[in-house]
Amino acid sequence: MNWADILASVEHDPEITYLNTGTSGLIPKAVHQATMQWREKLHHNPTDYVWRAMADELWKSRARLATHLESSPERLVFFSNISQAINTFCLSVDLPQGSDILLSDHEYGAMRWAWERAAQIRGWNIVPFALPIETEDSQEIVAAVERSITSNTKLLFLSHILYSTGLVLPIQEICARARSRDIVTFIDGAHAPGMLPLDLSTINADFYAANLHKWFLTPVGAAFLYCDPCSKHHLRPWQVSWGFSEGELSATERNEFGSTPWIRQFEMEGTRDLTSWFVVSQSCDFVESLGYPAIRARHFELSSFVREALSGLGGFQLCTPNHPQLRGGLTSFRLPANVGGQKLRNDLWQKDKIEINVIDLGGCQFFRVSTHVYNTMEEIETLEKSLRSMLR
Repeated sequence: MNWADILASVEHDPEITYLNTGTSGLIPKAVHQATMQWREKLHHNPTDYVWRAMADELWKSRARLATHLESSPERLVFFSNISQAINTFCLSVDLPQGSDILLSDHEYGAMRWAWERAAQIRGWNIVPFALPIETEDSQEIVAAVERSITSNTKLLFLSHILYSTGLVLPIQEICARARSRDIVTFIDGAHAPGMLPLDLSTINADFYAANLHKWFLTPVGAAFLYCDPCSKHHLRPWQVSWGFSEGELSATERNEFGSTPWIRQFEMEGTRDLTSWFVVSQSCDFVESLGYPAIRARHFELSSFVREALSGLGGFQLCTPNHPQLRGGLTSFRLPANVGGQKLRNDLWQKDKIEINVIDLGGCQFFRVSTHVYNTMEEIETLEKSLRSMLR
């Protein structure tokens, strides 16, 4: 694989060292071109875009993504982002008052807030538990989850890949253990598509949601929610629009709107720009042209170089496991207390046009470097050089 050609095929500014795909990915030129064509169509004739072109493109994207995810289109609901999908679920899931909602101590902050609000409204208990984030043994992770489950645990909300450290959880085994105890599972897969091969038919999650604007390299505004057919009674739309009034809302056959009656009640929010959903097929093409074996190998190569370059630098403490099954394109380091993480992040941008992320969580600062297939060893060396200058 010629990685220089991959970089050349992506929209980027050569003056910027972009090491923050974990926040949002760069866009392949083919995806960008398709996006511009659809937006031109929208602006030239919005009536045609909404009334005639939308249905076929929407179903085409849904079916294409379903094939990529080893699922079926009638189980996939598009959302603008994963936060919208999770909030929809939080406010509609049907659980008894007093139920325990199990979350790890490394869930995304905004989603913790979403669950805390829902718990306050519905009278549930939020039960956090500690993950062994630096383990090299996936069974230690499974055991940590199982130790935290009680007879009152009704729902498990867990990230597939931790946003803070990049730890990849053995999510299929965890979901199987939860299902055997009749616990509803909702998996936050924000970072998984484009980083890991996903087979939603075997993961065993009741619900699985993910963003497509990160590692899957789709424009901002595309995410999906997978729903197991046996669990969809837990999900209701927060908004009421035209889709809500369609006869039998549980029907799963494709309709004239590019969805199904059940799906449309979630996706129909009035007239809006769905271009990011329409170009999902082009993102699938790009990812599949590389193949997940090559993507995983490149992530391992680049992240290994990050580890070698930054470990111990200025007191940086590596906290992403070394085991290849437990890591991907995210590499994190704990910052020492005497280093202001957010100031460091801002200085890297202001002085050297380097984009990374620093995450404040649980009294720790995690310096997070994202390396995707379009990144280079030279960019990592640029980051190392800049940090050495700032931390000396």
